[in-house]
Amino acid sequence: MPNLLSTLLLFTIIISPVIAQESPSEIPVPNHAQRAWQEAELGVIFHYDLHVFDQQKYNQAENRINPVYDYNIFNPENLDTDQWVRAAKAMGAKFALITATHETGFALYQSDINPYCLKAVRWQDGTGDIVRDFVNSCRKYGIQPGIYIGIRWNSFFGVHNFQVQGAGDFRDNRQNYYNRMVEGMVTELCTRYGPLFEIWFDGGADHPERGAPDVLPIVKKYQPHCLFYHNAQLAEARWGGSESGTVPYPCWATFPYPSADGITYPEIHENNFQLLKHGDPKGNYWMPAMSDAPLRGHNGRHEWFWEPGDEPHIFPLESLIQMYYFSVGHNSTLILGLTPDPKGQLPKPDVQRLAEFGHAIARRFDHPLASVAGEGQSLILDLDDESMINQVMLQEKIIEGERVRGFQLSYFDGSDWRSFYEGQCIGHKLIIRFDPVKASRIRMNVTESIAKPKIKNFSVFLVEE
Repeated sequence: MPNLLSTLLLFTIIISPVIAQESPSEIPVPNHAQRAWQEAELGVIFHYDLHVFDQQKYNQAENRINPVYDYNIFNPENLDTDQWVRAAKAMGAKFALITATHETGFALYQSDINPYCLKAVRWQDGTGDIVRDFVNSCRKYGIQPGIYIGIRWNSFFGVHNFQVQGAGDFRDNRQNYYNRMVEGMVTELCTRYGPLFEIWFDGGADHPERGAPDVLPIVKKYQPHCLFYHNAQLAEARWGGSESGTVPYPCWATFPYPSADGITYPEIHENNFQLLKHGDPKGNYWMPAMSDAPLRGHNGRHEWFWEPGDEPHIFPLESLIQMYYFSVGHNSTLILGLTPDPKGQLPKPDVQRLAEFGHAIARRFDHPLASVAGEGQSLILDLDDESMINQVMLQEKIIEGERVRGFQLSYFDGSDWRSFYEGQCIGHKLIIRFDPVKASRIRMNVTESIAKPKIKNFSVFLVEE
């Protein structure tokens, strides 16, 4: 067996790092909102709309074209947004969104420009404002509030894929009215509820040059520190290519285009959204990936809204843990869809599963065996004693961009260094699982980078499943 010195010399020769001469000023970096969104890692979105109260299975295709006949079915007698947000906090969520409007077009707040809103119902004598209740609950429990605005479909106003249905002046005049109404609603939502963490436009908000409402300037004017997601002009985050709550590896936070609009950039749709799933390490735009899934998405179901009898389709804890590893652990932000019931509360089984999920994450990652940070092509993590390990967490200092393009991990077993993992992307967070090994030191060697690597966190764990 070669001695340690010869092994180290051979190892250095074999993996001498390749460092590109690109200037750090040319490396894409996140803005404040993007950085905060990635560092949050976990969020939730609460889906609530008129059809929650009809006791029927949700049918998206029908819901997009059929207005709800009686909007006074909306009657959450025991509304408790505090309970919603406490459940999200127990999961470990750092931010939460609510569907201020969805495909029915019904607005869950006191709009002065959209008559189809909570002013129109008998519930709370037409004075209710669920968006305000929700935002207040978020601030009460230390969760960042965000708002989802559905404008792509509106069954009440006859809007499909941003377009009012009809022909001639009749259609054009109604389209103009709809666009001005949407812009007015976005202004209301951006100015009435204080700072927002994220505004999410359902399916994007299209481009005003294609006849859609012009919402980007409104958001940037009134919510300059809010993550904008998204339209054909700009995406400050991108959909991760599926609603499975996961992304594949590698998943880069950079992208070749300023938006994720499939009309302008049709290659985005190719090969089952591979570009959205993986990103592009050579991309010039910072656009991190979102992984999203409904909590009630198990056993073939995929329910974003409450429906009767759906409790068996809550994801098991084991599935959620896998989801976490393949989203947060793959450099993506995970957003889980939650479903308040007709009484206005999150069902108890959902609340329990979220608490279990939060506890499982904390148990795994709150107490690393050892951690280190540093710069350069090699970083060694010393353990106090020879210990069993089976997971590694790596994090780059993303405020200065994704610099690593290739790396190798090895452990010292007391007599020799043994390589056990080779990777490409690190980004905000990469979690690596492997069969348990006994080690006294762990080493990361960067084999390729575009500038000096800056590692924010290099931690090791022994996780018992």
